[in-house]
Amino acid sequence: MTALLGAMLTNPAALAQDTGDENARPFLERDLQYGTTSTKEACERQTNAVWVEHRLGTECIRYYPSSGLSPEEKPNVAVMYFHGDHLAGSAPLGNYGKITPQKLLDGVQSYYRKFGVPYVLIGRPGVYGSSGDHTQRRRLKESYSLNAAVDAIKTRYGMQKVVLAGQSGGAYTAAALLSLGRTDVMCVAASSGVYAVSELAEIKRAKNYMRSRPGCDVTNYCDAYEVIDHVDAVVADPQRVFYLIANPEDRNTVFFLQKRFADKLAAAGHRVEVIEAKGRGPDGHSLSHVSFPVAGVCARGEDPKSVLSGALKNQAPEPVE
Repeated sequence: MTALLGAMLTNPAALAQDTGDENARPFLERDLQYGTTSTKEACERQTNAVWVEHRLGTECIRYYPSSGLSPEEKPNVAVMYFHGDHLAGSAPLGNYGKITPQKLLDGVQSYYRKFGVPYVLIGRPGVYGSSGDHTQRRRLKESYSLNAAVDAIKTRYGMQKVVLAGQSGGAYTAAALLSLGRTDVMCVAASSGVYAVSELAEIKRAKNYMRSRPGCDVTNYCDAYEVIDHVDAVVADPQRVFYLIANPEDRNTVFFLQKRFADKLAAAGHRVEVIEAKGRGPDGHSLSHVSFPVAGVCARGEDPKSVLSGALKNQAPEPVE
């Protein structure tokens, strides 16, 4: 029984075989809209979940791993990928109600096969089975919970280094975790990020002829953790590179705010590379098809810029953002 449990925790194929019904069940939109809670005991009964505790509270964070994380393989590094936002106001974005755990597992597995490094897609609070309230994204508790989740996942699989990566609100998360003082980050691959939260929200309100609310996010909370104001907390590391991936024509997270964050990091002495790429979708915002490969190439110890065009050819199916 112990051997079977270990296989299920580290092998998505075994997980799909033994808990197929659970993994085929779509996530509930009402959980996304209204949030969920959990207890430590309930969390520990779930597959691929970690219970985290910190000064702002607790959370049960679900994650979706590829192969390559077994004790026998002893991975030194894995890509920790954070998805984007899934709410616009109170409305679920895209096809959230059709997404299943198996789809997430299949997505990260496709990148593992392509780049040969483990990937872990982490559900932000309130999303993809994690407890919490997604309407409170970008408040400090979210970043604390995800920072603790990365620590717990690292400990579970015995890895030493991580690559932080994400799209949009997930790129914000990657940057926020870096600003919380992490010293184990090999590189960051952040696409279409939200780094100046309240300023971007004001731009969106003006665009939609809405009342100005300086200092407040689109979530209507006015205490977002502004990553752009915490660059001084990023620990110096001459080997680490922050790959900021952006579409200059992005009509969602505007390019000049992303570039301002990159410039501020560089001015503080950190290595930053801006990768301009064409975004997908009607607003040119989706760039996960770039950040997933950049993260994988970097995790292999290679320069993403030198192999990026090849990495994007014959692209594996991308996981849901």
